[in-house]
Amino acid sequence: MKQHLLFDLDDTLIHCNRFFNEARTEFLNAMLSFFKGTPIERKLIDDTQQHIDLSGIEQHGLGKHRFPESLAATYRLMCEKYGKTPVKHEEDELTAIGYGVYTKPIELYPHAHETLEKLRSEGHELYLYTGGDHEIQTAKVLNAGLHEFFPEKRRFISEHKNRSVLAKIMQERGLEHPHTWMVGNSARNDIRPALEEGIHAIHLPDKGGWSFDQADLNVPVVGRFYTLDTIKGVPEVIREHVTEAKR
Repeated sequence: MKQHLLFDLDDTLIHCNRFFNEARTEFLNAMLSFFKGTPIERKLIDDTQQHIDLSGIEQHGLGKHRFPESLAATYRLMCEKYGKTPVKHEEDELTAIGYGVYTKPIELYPHAHETLEKLRSEGHELYLYTGGDHEIQTAKVLNAGLHEFFPEKRRFISEHKNRSVLAKIMQERGLEHPHTWMVGNSARNDIRPALEEGIHAIHLPDKGGWSFDQADLNVPVVGRFYTLDTIKGVPEVIREHVTEAKR
């Protein structure tokens, strides 16, 4: 029995959050250097940047400019707070750190490729449902060699990921709830919308991941819901489900 599996991309199939964490560390170090001689604290800078960044997601989604602009906005806010005259080359340096996350080499998670290959060979239909800038996410797919599993017609890229977007995808593609799965690391963007929509879900938590991805999953479960430590376990879950459904 063919199943339809929608896979998230970032931190489900390829590494992503670690590059943002590295950029934030670089940003914090630069800020402390720029504000040397002031009583500014690392935690204040970090908390301020994260607040601005997360607020930007709520308003504007997962576009590519949000993170770099949050670094520049934090710099301007700290300049105002500590009476420092903004310096253009300093702000430009911080913005460049932000955009640098999009130039990192693509690295697949362990077992990602073999998992997709196994699911495809067993006759299941694979889709990519990812959040972010269309050009950047498409480049990631191509550079990672994932286009062989996710041709353009089965790739869905949105700056917002929620139940309404998921429901629209399912309606447009004629996907039936009893045979559709969402596989992803984000409780907020992947798993909760899937549970709310009444499809099956497989959660692959990213340990030490992005705080925005956390969300309450205490919602009614209509289909199957699994939490796995590794993507390697996905084919077995699907196989067991199909076997039980045939009984």
